[in-house]
Formats: sequence, C-alpha cells, structure tokens
Amino acid sequence: MKNVVLIGLTGCGKTTVGKKISSLLSMEFVDMDAYIEKKEGKTVKEIFEDSGESYFRSLETIASKELSETGGKVIATGGGAILNPKNMEYLKQNAVIIFLDRSPDDILKKINLSIRPMLAQNKNRLYELYKERHHLYKTYADLTINGKTDIKETVKETMLALKTYL
Repeated sequence: MKNVVLIGLTGCGKTTVGKKISSLLSMEFVDMDAYIEKKEGKTVKEIFEDSGESYFRSLETIASKELSETGGKVIATGGGAILNPKNMEYLKQNAVIIFLDRSPDDILKKINLSIRPMLAQNKNRLYELYKERHHLYKTYADLTINGKTDIKETVKETMLALKTYL
C-alpha cells in the first residue's frame, strides 16, 4: 500500500489531519519532526539551536529515505522538507503527496509561535515562507487541499480526494 505524505507550511494542520486520516485508513501515522526528535534525543528547536538548520535539513533527508522504504504510513513532513528535492524524490517513490494549502493568516490564528523554530522570533516570517515555498508545494503535490479552519472539513475533503489514489 502507498504512503500518504502531507506537505505544507508549518502550522497548516499536517499532524492533526494526518492523525485523523491515518485512523480512518487504519494506517500508521508518523510525524517526521517527532521521528527526528526521537532519533536525536532532542526537540527540533534544540537541534536548530545546537546544530543549526543545515544539520536539521540533513536529518530530514535521512528520515525521508527511511520512512519511504515501506508503505502503509501517513507521514506528516516538516514545513521545509520540500526544500531538498532529494527528500521529495524519496517520499514520492511510494506515496501520494498532499499539499494542505492554508493561508498564513489562518495559521497564525491557531499556532503557538514559541515552539516553531522558524517563527519564534518573527511571525511575519510565515508570510515570507509562504511566498518562498508555495510554488514548491504545488510542484510536488499530487493533490492540493485548501486547508479549512474546521479540521473535520479538511479531513473530509482529504479522504474524498484520496479515494482515487489508494
């Protein structure tokens, strides 16, 4: 069975939606950031602070390869996983890629900025990230779901869209 890979900006709902659809599909759920944290014994924030973003990005590539080796998982990537084409090459091998497209305004209403390393010092960075990354999310996605404030609606739309892929 294929994996379902969720991509999108930090805070767009990848983990929340991923957990719900993994339950509905009876598939294993993996949050890539949590996977990296467990392997490293540090939070993403600590990894960024101690070793820098480039080191974290190298860990994402390793995780992308490892998680793609078998199917049957719903994988919520970190928001920047799309920055390295190798990550997406690994993830796309055995998966349907879903872009949860949610506006920065909607995201900022819901998230805790202090736990987001890329946003902790500057919430306007989310708008910059959206501008920088949106085309990459669109390029790599097999499906784009317009993220709603109502998670139930986003899950419903995602499940309907997945019927043609799984």
